[in-house]
Amino acid sequence: MHETDDSRSPRGDIRRSKDAAAAALLRDPKPLWEAVCRTSGDYIVVVDREGTIVFANRVGDGYTTDQVMDRSMLDFTIPESAAQLSRLVQEVFETAEPRSLETTVRGIGGELLFFSLRLGPVYVAGQVGAVIMCCENILALKNTERKLEHERNLLRRLLEIQERERQLVSYEIHDGLAQYLAGALMHLQACQHACPPAAGHEFDESLRLLQAAAEESRRLISGLRPPALDELGLVEAVESLVDDARKEIRDVSFTHALPGARLPPQLETSVFRIVQEGISNARKHAHARRLRIDLSRSADSLRILVADDGRGFNPTRVPEERFGLEGIRQRSRLLGGEPRITSAPGAGTTIEVVLPAPPA
Repeated sequence: MHETDDSRSPRGDIRRSKDAAAAALLRDPKPLWEAVCRTSGDYIVVVDREGTIVFANRVGDGYTTDQVMDRSMLDFTIPESAAQLSRLVQEVFETAEPRSLETTVRGIGGELLFFSLRLGPVYVAGQVGAVIMCCENILALKNTERKLEHERNLLRRLLEIQERERQLVSYEIHDGLAQYLAGALMHLQACQHACPPAAGHEFDESLRLLQAAAEESRRLISGLRPPALDELGLVEAVESLVDDARKEIRDVSFTHALPGARLPPQLETSVFRIVQEGISNARKHAHARRLRIDLSRSADSLRILVADDGRGFNPTRVPEERFGLEGIRQRSRLLGGEPRITSAPGAGTTIEVVLPAPPA
């Protein structure tokens, strides 16, 4: 078979035409530059060494080209951002290295606009003769960030209110209902010996019910907010959760290494709630036989680990009515962490959270 020579074919003509167009573009890149300026979503601005605007691909926010060209870039920047912008432009001239920053611009109506700037050198005769700035309007992004921060602050405030209400209810039960139950138990126990034998069974049953009620009040207090969390600290509060978990889970281990002073109250509360929710999941849903809890503190972080050998689940298919894991995520994110929840059907569940913490 002979190789076909397509130099005279229509395909060859098309290829030669493309090659010629590419060569022409390299000889005169002006059409390419104009196309980039037209289609780019950024504002492309070129300034000289004095910071004077010598080129802009487009203007917006109410300005006209005449109002922008041949003026200092600092005329459109608020004073708080002007010094940093001027310094970075000079650094690009001196080092020929790109720079970036976020800056605030005042619109023609006085409104504040936010831009992300990327600065780079423009070579003229082998030297940096100008600086090009690609300016992206990030006002929408800033508004979204402010909205998210507002929602975080609102969630943080709601959690604080909820925690305070839990504390108040816990104190009410402890100082009210639990005391009455304890008093009733003492009176019945004192009268038990004076009762006729026929009434012994009734007394025993009454004592059993009161003891169950007293135990339930202690459980409620611990679930709402154990006094140990405020009075003795995080380790003792988690110990109360562990003691309660051992009534249903055969093997529960709790290890901790928390050197130094106590953690800030908000951090201790969040760690307690994360551990509490992890234990609750192991008891109510996982039907685990083994449960491991570990708290460890390093130089600037706190690690929480709750792992069980239960039935596990698919993390991508958690029912909407199950808010426990989402509560762990939100509490962690409010404190600057991101939980890692690992599970699979039949493979148990591991919850690991690393939170920023003051030095030990």
